[in-house]
Formats: sequence, C-alpha cells, structure tokens
Amino acid sequence: MIHKFATIIADSLFKNKIIPDEQKDIYIYGYEILLSSMLNLSLVLISGILLHQIPSAVIFYIVFVITRLYSGGYHADSYLKCNVIFVIVFLLTIAVSKLLYHEMSFVYLIIFLSIYIGSVLEYAPIENANKKLTEENKVKYRKISIWISVGWTVAACILYFLIKEYALTLTITLVMIAILMIVEINSRKEMTV
Repeated sequence: MIHKFATIIADSLFKNKIIPDEQKDIYIYGYEILLSSMLNLSLVLISGILLHQIPSAVIFYIVFVITRLYSGGYHADSYLKCNVIFVIVFLLTIAVSKLLYHEMSFVYLIIFLSIYIGSVLEYAPIENANKKLTEENKVKYRKISIWISVGWTVAACILYFLIKEYALTLTITLVMIAILMIVEINSRKEMTV
C-alpha cells in the first residue's frame, strides 16, 4: 500500500514534469520512507493517546528514530511488518516500563544502559541491505552511535532523579534497540550457515 501511494506521488510529479523519468525510482523509494515514517509516528502517537502515555510516546519515537538512524538494527522485509514491529516494540516498551517502575533502582538502570552501550560498541553500525555504507560512513556512523549512546545514557541518569517514568521509557527503548540489533546480527549469521 505504501509503495502504491509512493508510486502515485512520483507518477504525478513525472507527469507534471517536476522530476525526470530516470529519477522516478529514487523518488518512489524516498516517498516510501517518508510515508512509512509518517505512519509509524501516527501509530505511536495514537497508541500513546489511547494509553494516556503521550510524553512516553514522544520520547520513544525520538530516541528510537535518532538512534536507529546511525546504529542500524533489525529491518523487516516489508513496510507492513516494519510498522507492526514498531508498534509492538513501543507497546512492549510502555508495558515493561510500567512493570519495572517500582522495582527499578539506579543500579538496574545502569545495568540496562550497559547492555545497550555494549550492543552499540559491539555491532554499530549495522548496515541495511538496501542502504550500503562506505567504509568512511561506517566509521562516521560508529562514532555518532557512540556519542548518541553517551548522550542518552547521561539523559536517562539525570531523568531517573527528576522524572523516573521518562528515564525508564528512554532506557527500555534503548534496550529494545539493543535487542533488535542482536536479532539482526543473529539472523544474518543464520543466513550464512
């Protein structure tokens, strides 16, 4: 469905002589990404509204998108799967945050953040099969991933003492990203066996 809408938009741009025919596929891919991102944002915000978790939805979306942009991770083979997994990861993040709220000490927070940082140090950036990285970009994305990890870790530690709920949302989002990185690495290992 996303591909169909992206194609309609690109065809309209071509018919109106806004883009040349040879660039139509590039525009289709770009619009697919844009539409999928808009759908993901809408789904998370709607879920956040229904669960009365709007600030947590915003935190999840920002942290997830920015982090995954540079660290990479699991990539579904269709937009439908991607959107479903994205919403499931959000719902799990909220559920786990709620479950751990009273049990989460600062020590546990540090342990969870260490799992995330360890995954970034071990695996980032994980290349998307559709978006190959040059060696220069791999080094650049790795550095950015590490700096982002440091930033999120500091933010989570500060938030723990200010608004614990948001610290947990941030931390569990990072753990979910780490899990998705590990899933992607393991699925690639299985394909090569």
